Amino acid sequence: MREKELREHETCDNCGEKIGHTGIPLFWIVKIQRHGLKVDAIQRQQGLAMMLNGNAAIAQVMGADEEMTQLMSEKEITLCETCGTEKTDIAVLAMED
Repeated sequence: MREKELREHETCDNCGEKIGHTGIPLFWIVKIQRHGLKVDAIQRQQGLAMMLNGNAAIAQVMGADEEMTQLMSEKEITLCETCGTEKTDIAVLAMED
């Protein structure tokens, strides 16, 4: 990580302190993605597996290999060592802006 990118991560998104305030030269960058299942695609794949006598492995090879999920949201969070090693509610952090 170069200086410019490091400066973008200088503050903990959980406690608001500088990442080095703990005295430990470590910090976390957490990338969070929330996905929703595409039920229609899953049902199509399951239907193909059923037509092939329940053999999901063959259905996987013969299927359309389409996306089974849709990305709903994505966020990158910087955490100091203390916040990164204590229990942190990831769902809450993902929803904050």
